Amino acid sequence: MAKTSYINVRVEEEDKTRAEEILNELGINTSTAIDMFLKQIILNDGLPFDVKKSRTDFSKYEAELAMAIRFPMTGPYPKWFTRIVSLYAKGEIDYEVAVFAANKALGK
Repeated sequence: MAKTSYINVRVEEEDKTRAEEILNELGINTSTAIDMFLKQIILNDGLPFDVKKSRTDFSKYEAELAMAIRFPMTGPYPKWFTRIVSLYAKGEIDYEVAVFAANKALGK
């Protein structure tokens, strides 16, 4: 099939240079690599890798909440606890609500 479409993309110069160096070592040019990427999107019916938000270090929030409810300070924690910690760490609930929810889960 003839290639007739164009894609114009702006990227950081350093990223482009580093990627091209790696691709050259593999014997592939940038255009071929992008074409391979598009084919993988089609084959996977989505991106060919997982896309996830970066994980926040919840350890300080876990310790703070565990101390407040007199919960063991070592994991692994039950799902309900990590869910409450996650909401608290992200600012979706405040400290008082997190403590209340954790105590409620513990039957206090």
